[in-house]
Amino acid sequence: MWRGLLLTIAMCVAATPSLAADRYYCAADDTNLKLSVDTGFADAPGHKLNHFRGALIGKSAQIPADFRTMMLDSSQLTQNWAHDGDLRLFITALNGNGDAARSAELIITASGKDETAPMPGSYVLSFATPDDTQGTAIKGHLTCSAK
Repeated sequence: MWRGLLLTIAMCVAATPSLAADRYYCAADDTNLKLSVDTGFADAPGHKLNHFRGALIGKSAQIPADFRTMMLDSSQLTQNWAHDGDLRLFITALNGNGDAARSAELIITASGKDETAPMPGSYVLSFATPDDTQGTAIKGHLTCSAK
């Protein structure tokens, strides 16, 4: 009897659907920039962010010199979302302070329902100064994979 009960429990555990991915790697390499981001979320309820790092190398002349090379870490990540095949990351970086300060914002979005296939996505990298009314925005495509 115990063997039958243990076998039933094992079959039920094996039949449960797999949970969403808890780690994502995103990359882009185009005429604007070279980007690599690695992020992870806890398996526990709430799926809090537990890992984030990345690097950005600007290729476009539109990218200010202060932001052409950036190492990204969790202190720059202001918003994050990973649920049901959707990944959203919002990263902010500042250079300097006061009236001359510039900011860079990087928004990464990717979607894919099949965790075994690459997830197509896009990025928007924008720059602004306090007196800049229009700012500069660079857009492109990226690919993410679930681990």
